[in-house]
Amino acid sequence: MSELEIPEKIAQAQQGDSIALSDLYQRYHAGVYRYLFYRVGDLHAAEDLASEVFVRMIASLEGYRPLNGSFEAWLYQIARNLAIDHLRKMSLRDHRALEEEMVAEQDDVSKTVESRLTSDVLARALRKLNDTQRDVIVLRFVNCLSVVQVAHTLHKSEDSIKSLQRRGLESLRKILKEWEISYV
Repeated sequence: MSELEIPEKIAQAQQGDSIALSDLYQRYHAGVYRYLFYRVGDLHAAEDLASEVFVRMIASLEGYRPLNGSFEAWLYQIARNLAIDHLRKMSLRDHRALEEEMVAEQDDVSKTVESRLTSDVLARALRKLNDTQRDVIVLRFVNCLSVVQVAHTLHKSEDSIKSLQRRGLESLRKILKEWEISYV
């Protein structure tokens, strides 16, 4: 689906077209999931929260208006709010994972381990940033949103996003350097 088709798909989905809803889900799910994974740092919680984003999207789609910002920014606002609520709830509990994630036999174990280590290290490093810097870095570099899109999503000016991005990247470099991890 091209950028030009998105408004049409949204209009169709607002009319109850399940295929258009499915197309929107397919287009945005991976990005929303990545954002949530790096925001909450937990694979299973990110999966659950990503599902909830799309449940809320369907429930609220009738009220979505493009004049209020891009559809993608709207989805990330929903994801961000859910992540904040989730993190608040988790801070009140003593939460520990009961089991390690299992690797399917057909998966290439070395690639899976390397990818998981890279994601885990990045997620840990991102948790050292303040919430707003983390949001900017994840939305800009993990989800590849433009400065304008991030500004709409976080309700900040473009200059503010650029400043948060710069400070966030500087902090990440320091963290990774302290951990003696190459960030090339």
